[in-house]
Amino acid sequence: MVEEDEILYREFRHGQVAYGFKWNVSNHRRLGHETGDLASLYAHLETIHRNIVPEKPFVDPLYTRASRLKLSMRSRKEKTYLRRKLEKSKSITTCPTDDIVEKVREYHRARNDTTYQADHAILKEFIKNDPATIAIEVPVWSDSYRLTGHVDVIRFVDGHIQVCDYKPGSLETVTRRFIDALPQVAAYGEMVTLHLSHTLRSALEAPLLPEVKCCIFDTHASWHFDAKLFVQLSVMGAIADI
Repeated sequence: MVEEDEILYREFRHGQVAYGFKWNVSNHRRLGHETGDLASLYAHLETIHRNIVPEKPFVDPLYTRASRLKLSMRSRKEKTYLRRKLEKSKSITTCPTDDIVEKVREYHRARNDTTYQADHAILKEFIKNDPATIAIEVPVWSDSYRLTGHVDVIRFVDGHIQVCDYKPGSLETVTRRFIDALPQVAAYGEMVTLHLSHTLRSALEAPLLPEVKCCIFDTHASWHFDAKLFVQLSVMGAIADI
């Protein structure tokens, strides 16, 4: 566990909701912050902590919150077909248990929460206790897509940036909740990719394009996919009104 003063904080009030951005600088420096994607992320999070965040995307009615994105198909049959197609092509990987699932279960147990469906307040445990977690409640935006959002958790796992979204609920509703969240979380991954690609990557010894992965998780399972899934779904016409 780290001391509180090693975690930087800034509150953003976007719309009627206050978001508590937290950045565990100690974790970030330990994981690396001088070269590659981690350096790009460090530079980007510095600007966020300094409140260099445009206000317009978060108040302009022409911008859409990523959480409002939906799949173009409505029926359960169509969504099941899409999920199986993405699994077969290995565009998404479903895991009944992995590192992030074990951690969120552990944090529930530490709170004596036997529902295993705690609200997003439990994300604070990641920023305090998970050495792979770099930041929580990170604002993201895109002028080209006219999208905004707030990433629940950004981690660094297996050599890449991981954009994670917590979707609590019952075991019986995992598949429905996760498939419906694909456009939102893929959009988060795309926006983070765009933010990191705008840094001076050559000076940071980073490849031209960042390698960003996405994760949807709860206490029952996790789904993993590349941030490129957003473009893939868009080309397929699988995201409504984008």
